[in-house]
Amino acid sequence: MSEVSRPRNTTAQQAGGLGPPPRGKARAHSQLVRVLRWLLPMIMIGVVGTLVALVVAHAVRRHDAAHRDAATPIEMVNPHFFGRDSQGRAYTLGARQAARDEQSFERVLLSYPSVTLDTEGPHPSTLTADHGIYHEDTRMLFLKGHVRANNAKQSRFATDEAIVNTRTGVVTSPSALAGETPVGEVQSHSFDVFDKGGRVVFKGGVHARLNQH
Repeated sequence: MSEVSRPRNTTAQQAGGLGPPPRGKARAHSQLVRVLRWLLPMIMIGVVGTLVALVVAHAVRRHDAAHRDAATPIEMVNPHFFGRDSQGRAYTLGARQAARDEQSFERVLLSYPSVTLDTEGPHPSTLTADHGIYHEDTRMLFLKGHVRANNAKQSRFATDEAIVNTRTGVVTSPSALAGETPVGEVQSHSFDVFDKGGRVVFKGGVHARLNQH
């Protein structure tokens, strides 16, 4: 006897999830996969690019800030410098205000400077001016504008420019000088001061008036 096979219940199988998915859903799934394969790498590239840009921008800001700090002159109010010359004699250098030169940090710009030579000796001498430039590399001080010199020997000198070598204690001036000393008055076109003021050499157009004792 032959058996009669029962027809399959395809509807029940599809309802139970055993059949293939509809073609529309499969096509949409494939498109989504293709889009994600293209989109995810682009997102990763964008994230990496953003991080790189942030790092570069931060580095640029730090560089600019450091450059601005380096370019900003260092200013000091009522500064005082202390030192000794080549013979061990002490000197002091002060000013109302001082600032590093923007073009060269070896130069210090001074407003109303005052320098006193041989401060520990019996006859210290002081020079003042309206402006000054101190070179830290050579230890030369350039004074300009109403330069006045006074010492313990009651001698006073006035000129417009003076150069003080703090290494040697020698003072020179290329400008005209008018001076008063215990022995009289003197004028000259230029002068040099040696030996802590103990010896003064007047140069050019020297005129002197000596006091009678």
